Amino acid sequence: MTSDAEPVALSRSEAILAVADVTATVRFYRDKLGFCGEWLWGDPPTFGGVSWGKAGVMFCLQPDLAAHVEGHQHYFFVSGIDRLYQRHRDNDVPVVSPLEAKPWGLREYTARDPNGYHLRFGEPITPQATSASKSLPEGVRLVERPPTAEEYEVLVRAVGWASHTNLEAVGTALQNTRYAVVAVEGEQVVGTARVVGDGAMAFNVQDVMVLPDYQRRGIGTALMGAVMSYFQRVTPRQSSLGLFTGRNLAGFYGRHGFEGPDTSLYGMFFKKG
Repeated sequence: MTSDAEPVALSRSEAILAVADVTATVRFYRDKLGFCGEWLWGDPPTFGGVSWGKAGVMFCLQPDLAAHVEGHQHYFFVSGIDRLYQRHRDNDVPVVSPLEAKPWGLREYTARDPNGYHLRFGEPITPQATSASKSLPEGVRLVERPPTAEEYEVLVRAVGWASHTNLEAVGTALQNTRYAVVAVEGEQVVGTARVVGDGAMAFNVQDVMVLPDYQRRGIGTALMGAVMSYFQRVTPRQSSLGLFTGRNLAGFYGRHGFEGPDTSLYGMFFKKG
């Protein structure tokens, strides 16, 4: 019997997932997802596992059961979700749903492992991200992903930039984006903004666009709020965020902390301390 003087507490929990190949699964979690600790049991391995900090997952060789796990979910709470999301995209991890703010207070995305498990990675929404979302009109939401080439071309043509945009290079340009966010109503992308740069010292805001019918409704402010939240969370200290704009938009970008000379077309910069 257990007395009241001997309290019981759970100290840790790890899922045991049925998989078709223990070794291949461990390698995927290590090489693609970024888990650090790993171990295998048996020759050939019939059991194994990985760990990352206090998070761990174990794998059991059960190919018949693994054949029916498509869509089963497992959740990881993380810190630094933007960097992790970019790492997974760079490593060609299949993404089932992109990084976006959820109504339950988390920014999260879902990836798929080789067995079909849907791995959800989430981080509590920061105050900056929350304030950006509050400025959106009803029915419009932000999704942290680049627009497709087709969505980008629709926006470029709608705002009158097509004549000085190399539309043939759009696909490559979007693939090299450091960060991007789109404003979506239903299935339609109504606005976007993205960040490019060297990833260490110099970053630039590009392509802040909102469809004309959706302008002056706070969407541009929300897009820039998401950009600034990304820049403050992810980039190194003493890095700079620049942009080129017309004089008529100096006030808009100035509200986000940018400063620049008083000319008709000029660069503005936000310096991170």
